Amino acid sequence: DQNLILLDEALVYNASHLLGFFSTFNSDAIKDAIIYKGSQPAQYGGRLSSALDIRMKDGNKQNVELNGSLGLISSKLSLEGPIVKNKGSFFVSGRRTYADLFLNLDQKFKGTELYFYDLNAKVNYRFGQKDMLYLSGYFGRDKLGLTDLFGLDWGNATGTLRWNHIVNNKLFSNTSLIVSNYNYLVGIQRGGSDFNLRSDILDYTIKQEFQYFLNVNHSMKFGINSSYHTIVPGEVSGESQNNVELQKQYSWENAIFFTDEWKVNTRLNINLGIRISSFSVLGKGDFYTLDESRNVIDTVGYKSGEFVKTYINPEPRLSASYQLNESSSMKMSYARNSQYLHLISNNTVSNPTDKWIPTNNNIK
Repeated sequence: DQNLILLDEALVYNASHLLGFFSTFNSDAIKDAIIYKGSQPAQYGGRLSSALDIRMKDGNKQNVELNGSLGLISSKLSLEGPIVKNKGSFFVSGRRTYADLFLNLDQKFKGTELYFYDLNAKVNYRFGQKDMLYLSGYFGRDKLGLTDLFGLDWGNATGTLRWNHIVNNKLFSNTSLIVSNYNYLVGIQRGGSDFNLRSDILDYTIKQEFQYFLNVNHSMKFGINSSYHTIVPGEVSGESQNNVELQKQYSWENAIFFTDEWKVNTRLNINLGIRISSFSVLGKGDFYTLDESRNVIDTVGYKSGEFVKTYINPEPRLSASYQLNESSSMKMSYARNSQYLHLISNNTVSNPTDKWIPTNNNIK
C-alpha cells in the first residue's frame, strides 16, 4: 500500500491477478512506464514509497493492426487503428486465462472457477493544432471458486478523460477527470446459510497540471488535484439473514504542487519541488473519542458532508544527480511524504480481501 501505482493517471489498488501470479498490466497495452524507487517528484503523492506511472498505447494513426497470442495458460488479442488518419486513433486489448476449463474436465473439480480477464481500451482525437482529447479505461476481474463451497472474485475498473491544451509555445495544460474503483466479493455456502461479504472503494479525481518550459534545459510543473474517496469496509448479505453493513467512510484529499527540473550542465541535474497535501475526514456517521487506553469515552454523529477532521502536510522534495564520468554518478535526495489510506493485512502474504481504511479522527 505504500507504492503508488497509476494507469493513465488512475489509481490502481490491487495490481495483480490470481493472487500475484500475473500482473494486472497487459504488456501488449503498455506504451511506457516510469518508476521512481525513492524520491518522487512533487506531482506524485498519497504514498510513502515508490511511484509507478504507466501509460497505455494510443493506437496506430495510419493503419489497422490486429495482434494476438495463444498460450497454455492465457491468450490475448489487440486491435488498433485510425479513427481519422493523422487526427485520431483507437486501441483495445483483451486477455483471459482458462485454467478452469482444464480443471472442469475432471469430475472431482467440476464447477471450479480459476481465471481472470481484463480489457484495456483507449481513444484519442486531435482538435486543431492546440487541443488533444484522450479517453481510456481498464476493466479487470478475477474469479476463484471451489465447487459449491467457496467463491471469491475481485477486480479493478478505471477511467480517464484527459484534455491536453497548448497555451503557447512554452506553456502546456493537462486537465484530467478520473474514476477508480476496486471491490471484492466473498461467497460462502454452508448448507442453507449462504452469505456474501463485499467491500468497495470508489474514487473520483480531478487534476489540473501545467508545464512551463523556460528553455530546453529548464522546465517547471505546477498544479492541483482533488480526490473524493468512498469506502465500504464490509457488507454482509445472505438469504437467511438480514444485511449488515459497516459504516461507510467518506474523505476528501487535495494537493497543490510545484516542481522545478533543471539540467544545470551536462553533468548536474536538479529536481526541486514542494507539495502541500490535505485530507479531510467527512460525515455521514458516528465518530468516537478515545482515552489513553483506547476506550470510547464519547460518540459524536455527523451529517453527510460535514467536516470531522482535516490534516494538512507540507511535503518538500529535492533530488540531484552528478555524472562523474561515463560509468559513474552520484545521487542524493530528500523527500517528506504523507499517506492517508492504509492497507490492513491479516497475514504476511497480501490477498484481495485485505482492508483499506482511511485516516480518521483517531488514525493519523
